[in-house]
Amino acid sequence: MKKQKTKSGKAGKVLGIMLGILAVTYVGISIYFTKHYLFNTFVNDIPAYNMTAKDIEEEIASGLRKYVLTIDARGGITQTLTSDDISLSLQVDGQFDKALKEQKPFLWPAYLFKETHLTTDDIVVYSREVAAEKISSLSIFDAENIIAPVDAHLSEDTGEEGFYIIPEEQGQSPVKDTVISEICAALDVLEAQVTLSDECYEKPAITSDNQELNDLCNNLNVYCKASITYEFGDETVVVDGTVIKDWCNIEGQSVSFDEEQVKEFVKSLSRQYDTFGRDRTIISHSGEEVTVQGGDYGWWMDRTTEANELLEAIKTGYRGTRTPVYFGTALTYGATDYGNSYVEIDLTSQHLWVYQDGQEVIDSDFVSGCVNKGRTTPRGTYGITYKERDATLVGENYSSAVKYWMPFNGNVGMHDASWRSEFGGWIYITDGSHGCINLPTDKAAEIFEIVEKGEAVFVYGGKTEPEAVVTAEIVDPETGAVTTKRVPASVAAEQGLTVIPDPAPETPAPTEGTPAEAPVTEEAAPAEATPTPDTSAEPAQ
Repeated sequence: MKKQKTKSGKAGKVLGIMLGILAVTYVGISIYFTKHYLFNTFVNDIPAYNMTAKDIEEEIASGLRKYVLTIDARGGITQTLTSDDISLSLQVDGQFDKALKEQKPFLWPAYLFKETHLTTDDIVVYSREVAAEKISSLSIFDAENIIAPVDAHLSEDTGEEGFYIIPEEQGQSPVKDTVISEICAALDVLEAQVTLSDECYEKPAITSDNQELNDLCNNLNVYCKASITYEFGDETVVVDGTVIKDWCNIEGQSVSFDEEQVKEFVKSLSRQYDTFGRDRTIISHSGEEVTVQGGDYGWWMDRTTEANELLEAIKTGYRGTRTPVYFGTALTYGATDYGNSYVEIDLTSQHLWVYQDGQEVIDSDFVSGCVNKGRTTPRGTYGITYKERDATLVGENYSSAVKYWMPFNGNVGMHDASWRSEFGGWIYITDGSHGCINLPTDKAAEIFEIVEKGEAVFVYGGKTEPEAVVTAEIVDPETGAVTTKRVPASVAAEQGLTVIPDPAPETPAPTEGTPAEAPVTEEAAPAEATPTPDTSAEPAQ
């Protein structure tokens, strides 16, 4: 029993000693932390564990001399302020000691498992006036670095849905007072870096969520979604939102459409691109320039119908290419809208030439409309209306069957004239057609196979005023035989023909009391010197 009591007493003594040591150690540590900062303690975000108030003061004072504040601004601008720039100094006034006393040193084990952050009042002293002046001199305030904000606004062009809103741009136009305030706040707590907030900059007045702006955009796009392209050869005219917008009346957010503007636009297109009735200059068969005036060939826009259809395309938001509605068309656009396949008809020489792809392929004599009977062939540029085989041409006093009919101006056209044995020369003056171009049958057949509907026909030259007709002697160059023939006086003169005076009309016997009329002498004008219209029927058009 005695031995057991001895062992138990020894154990109790050891335990007591250990507890005493632990108690002394605990108290000692607690006393230590009355002068030092505890585990995981930060003072003004500075790690302060195991430091005295004096230590941290010296730490801060040392760092203060090296202090630099980095300022990040919009536009990638970065600048710095040093302690010397703002006359920065430390003013402690026992605040670190005060912070130390706020600790609970006898509860030091609890500090092992958490962070403790202590703060002091402002310990940094600097001249606010000096700082403001220095901040005002930063390059963020230089004119070249200032970009004014831009309000949200409607796009200049249009997309698939018409106009759209271009978002606002924040720019980089700093507000000085706010910038100074934010930088000084960072200096007060010795922050190493500060990024200027959005509040430091001027803001756009209108943003992309502005209701009025969105309403205007939506109302415009009732009409401005369309994008219509007209193609006039190498030239294009686009009717999109940028054009249509000018046809809209805008009052605030309300939009109305002026349909009269569409009509005026179509008129302007017609005036610019129509070629109907215009004079055209061609290089003739002889290589000379010939100006052909008038005619109905060319582009001739149906303005009323086109305006109505364009208006409908706009209202439905059509996007694509559009061909205008025409009364008449040409082969292509531009000065030579007839292309390089056409028919050249020279009424003076009573000869025509057919060109295909710029090359002459057929030529022929012909007989055109009778001058002396007032049925001249109309001059100008026309298009072949159609081609027809085995047609019957019917007029007021004739009906003639033809094999090849190629009209180009109403009932005037090219066709075969099998009833004629001669073509060309001056026949058209006294014995011409009713206005058509009479051709030898074989030539008419060749031309019929080559020309196409719509192909241009140029008609120019020829006489237009009736001519006097005389009787002239015609000498056969091979036999020498002499015959007489009625020919135009101008032809007789040009060819040096002998003119036989026409016999004087019979003079009736004078009645009593009335003197006889003087007989017609050779010097008097022949009876047909002044032509009169001939109303006799002609067998063909």
